[in-house]
Amino acid sequence: MLTFSDVSKSYGSRQILSIPGGGLDPGIFWLQGDNGTGKTTLLRMIAGLIPFKGDMLLDGHSLRHDPVQYRRTVSWADAEPRYPGFLSGEELLSFYLSVHKAGIQPSEQLLNAFSMTSYIGTRIGSWSDGMTKKLSLVLALTGHPSLIVLDELLVTLDTASVDTLYRLIQHRHADGCSFLFTSHQPVDTQKLPLTQRLLIRDRQLTIPAA
Repeated sequence: MLTFSDVSKSYGSRQILSIPGGGLDPGIFWLQGDNGTGKTTLLRMIAGLIPFKGDMLLDGHSLRHDPVQYRRTVSWADAEPRYPGFLSGEELLSFYLSVHKAGIQPSEQLLNAFSMTSYIGTRIGSWSDGMTKKLSLVLALTGHPSLIVLDELLVTLDTASVDTLYRLIQHRHADGCSFLFTSHQPVDTQKLPLTQRLLIRDRQLTIPAA
């Protein structure tokens, strides 16, 4: 699924990450590590949001040489998303659907699943953090990505929304979609079975022994 090739990321003279090679097969992965080890940086690199040295291939598509097709195969949700407050959720979702050429029916099902239909037409600036987080998840889950990257997937979500997210991830994974996420909050691995935990330590990405 995802392959790393001489990947490194630095801020000035300080190296944050170094991943010479390796990769991940399809699955559900929990990326773990101490604060400041580069978890969010790695997720943003994988999502194609920030530059780095080297290359990544997702389903054979090179981020370096075929960035448009690569980005079509990956989706992203930020830990604490921020959207233009003057837009309604409906307007932002409509724009996202047009860019990604995704159908409206699956997104309507996601809105119903997260109980968002009563306020999706209102301005995002009036929403709570939890409401905005759910919109970011709907956007990430819309379309047909091969990999969905979720930073702090449970933050600001209520209990019902967490259970909904677990079910949606399991359903999408059964359809062939992979997930890579971070979470400082406990994750119920009975409701969200993991393929593997990943660890960032000493600027390296490792897969601990099962």
